[in-house]
Amino acid sequence: MQFQSTAPSRERTPLLGRRAPLRRVAWLSSFCVVFAVSGAAVLLAVFPASAQSTDAPAASDPFAGVEEMVVVGSGQAEALTTSSTSVTSFDALKLESLGVSNVSDVAAYTPNLEIRSASSTTATFFIRGVGLNDFTANASSAVAVYVDDAPRNLPAIQLGLLYDLDKIDIQKGPQGSGPGRNASAGAIRIYTKKPTGEYDAYLNLDYGNFNLIDVEGGLEVPIIEDVLGMRTAFRVKTRDGIVTNRCGGKSLAEVSVIGQSICGEVPRSDLNSPPAIRPNLEKDLNNTDVWSTRTSLRFLPPIDDMEWNLVGHVDRTDQLGPVGQHFGTNQPSLGGGDVNSYAAREVSRELDQIRAGLNIPTVGDCRLLPRPARDQCLANRQTLLAQADKKLSKNLANRPLDKLPFEGDYNTPGYERQTSGGFTLQGEWQIGSIVLKNITGFERYDRERLIDADYSPNTLFEFHIEDDAWQVTEDLRVGSDLEFIPVSWNAGAFYLQEELDYFQETIATRGFIDPVRQEYLQKTKSFGVFFDVSWNLLDDLKLDAGVRYNWEQKRFEAEIFRGAGLTPSCGTFDPQLNAFPPCQRMETVDHPTGTVALTYDFDEMREVSFKYSHGWKGLQYNARDGSVASEVTDVADPEVIDAFELGFKGEWLDDRINVDGALFWYAYQNYQVFTFTNNPRSAPVRVVINAEDALNFGAELATTLRPIEGLTADIRFGWLETKFLDFTDSAARPVPGSTEFFRLVFDYNGNQLPNAPRFKVSGGLEYVFDLNRLGRITPRYDVAWSDDVNFDPSNGLGAPDASGNQTKPDNTIGQQAFFMHNLSVRYISPSEQLEVAVWARNLTNEVYKTLAFDASGGPGFIGNLVGDPRTYGVTFKISY
Repeated sequence: MQFQSTAPSRERTPLLGRRAPLRRVAWLSSFCVVFAVSGAAVLLAVFPASAQSTDAPAASDPFAGVEEMVVVGSGQAEALTTSSTSVTSFDALKLESLGVSNVSDVAAYTPNLEIRSASSTTATFFIRGVGLNDFTANASSAVAVYVDDAPRNLPAIQLGLLYDLDKIDIQKGPQGSGPGRNASAGAIRIYTKKPTGEYDAYLNLDYGNFNLIDVEGGLEVPIIEDVLGMRTAFRVKTRDGIVTNRCGGKSLAEVSVIGQSICGEVPRSDLNSPPAIRPNLEKDLNNTDVWSTRTSLRFLPPIDDMEWNLVGHVDRTDQLGPVGQHFGTNQPSLGGGDVNSYAAREVSRELDQIRAGLNIPTVGDCRLLPRPARDQCLANRQTLLAQADKKLSKNLANRPLDKLPFEGDYNTPGYERQTSGGFTLQGEWQIGSIVLKNITGFERYDRERLIDADYSPNTLFEFHIEDDAWQVTEDLRVGSDLEFIPVSWNAGAFYLQEELDYFQETIATRGFIDPVRQEYLQKTKSFGVFFDVSWNLLDDLKLDAGVRYNWEQKRFEAEIFRGAGLTPSCGTFDPQLNAFPPCQRMETVDHPTGTVALTYDFDEMREVSFKYSHGWKGLQYNARDGSVASEVTDVADPEVIDAFELGFKGEWLDDRINVDGALFWYAYQNYQVFTFTNNPRSAPVRVVINAEDALNFGAELATTLRPIEGLTADIRFGWLETKFLDFTDSAARPVPGSTEFFRLVFDYNGNQLPNAPRFKVSGGLEYVFDLNRLGRITPRYDVAWSDDVNFDPSNGLGAPDASGNQTKPDNTIGQQAFFMHNLSVRYISPSEQLEVAVWARNLTNEVYKTLAFDASGGPGFIGNLVGDPRTYGVTFKISY
């Protein structure tokens, strides 16, 4: 069945004279080509005399020596690396053994890394407690995400499929200097496989439960030997839904009954009203349907030590919208009814079972007793009922979720559709000791979503969202080794320009929430220049230092309408424009950042380092719901962080023991915190505000052990202490017995930062059984444990009630500590051309939350997103 949107149709008129998308894309494509050609011209024009080799053999053979260019400018000569930093790396083999599908999958196995995803096209990133838990389309993360050294700045293009990779590097700590955009938390760098000049091909097929079909393949062909090579790869992943919709699959006759609820919805009142549940809704939700393809060209021109790589990709997502679990907050505080008195049937059953076990007297039983025994009985009844409510709330928070976490009642399955694509052109030229590098990037996406955000059979609030965006980036670098002193330097400039066009309609038909329509245009320009130096002060002592100047300008233009009549939130009607003027704001900010590090080498295998970094993250615009006109286009100020780190790493016993660790301490100013507004008559609005002061400190340790041949053990540990030092927020609450509201202040001082579990431990164990002529078999076991984690600043308690009391249990807006176990057994043939594996992930079928939000102030519920259940399957891989 093709799902039809319940969102009202509309004509999207241009806001403030926007260009049509196709015209804009054509202009941008031309702009990117000019940028790329200009970069090539710069590389070809600099030091022209050096382009001609003086070596006689090279003069007779313009391609002589080209086979040595497997890695251009490697080692000290390249001088384009940033200063010493903590890095966790995953190579292609490790990613395959862990079953990594997208970058969020590596978080469980990386100390002090948290990645939260609300869907296939939205994610938030946290490194060492630093990050922005904002799923809005215009959010700029504190963690920079790069693919082949080109940034993916907007959230919609950061969480694509991973395939045909060389490695993933997770750089921890503020990126105070070096190439690329500024990032106050760290960076995730994804490197795809490039043509090597050899024929290569592989095909990988996964089949698993929930009808998982995951196909990945790659093909490399040398087009012109030693000059031009091509590599193309793809991945297609489909999986049936893991959540059963009890409102799905109903016939027209079933949903047309008057006065009878089908799946918990408010029943149809008369023949003139449409059925609350549409017939033949999808039954299996939270499915997967994504694909991606990528082609890489590698060109080695007849110029010594020059290389060009062009990578283009197209990605597509077309699946149902994400759904989660709905817990009402109206008596009891977790598990009661919402504003429609809806509660899932399994939650109501559990409450009845708890009450039955307490032998609670009925009102009738109490009335049979004489006074004062009657009053005592009624008081005892209320006490026992409160105990039952408290017991249910704790069960739902700490189990977590209800007893049927993969079932629910949903009147709108929704959809998520996105098409994205782009290219990266990278040029590199080494001229003597000087290395020149150019990276030009272009990305674009177009997305439409219909989200049943209340996770219930009634339309409390749903979001119909359309957004499209483009970005263009240019990164120019130059570096060299000095001949007369042991110093390497590199310098460069970075530019980013992007434009985001966003529309959101909050659909609310029950009358408890005001409808809202938001449309905004955000234009961003970002510029940076940097200079780094690396100086070997002594044979065993090295100084790395760098500075960067960061400049950013954002223009925000919004039209926001609220209420049944869609009243404009700011401005008055302009008869000349025949429209209400948009809310407009433009801000320009700049800030210098820097890094300094000292590294001492005990010997070639062991070192210790001390590093200071000053990081910065630019401003963040909010598009509020218009309930307060002065806050329609408010801004979260830039975030500043000072970080101190003591790092160490080493090898012992002929590489049988590898240790890599760090101790760190961070101090913040204007820490950007993501919150949901929690006001009456409003759907939760995602906004970013500033905490005046916060700090964290902690440690990381990664150890690899190879005690005997064939046996490898990995142990990774993270410790994080975080605290808000100066942070308050507020929300509207009704005055008891009145239609008026007052502002209730939330004091978060002393609370833990969101998405910053105190401890994380993970490990892996594998042993290679060498069967000689029969090949080899490798069983592998991976385990990950995470401490309690909070999803908001309230320490997981959610918003207080109108009296300012915290009535919800711990982990209401968080996840209790839990384990995750994975197991696989892989067979590799003697020729290594055939691989077969069986695997199981989440072996113990652990139930866990990936996200939760508090909507108790208006709609009266807590929303929860649920992690995948146990999955298992088989993998076949053929290589050539």
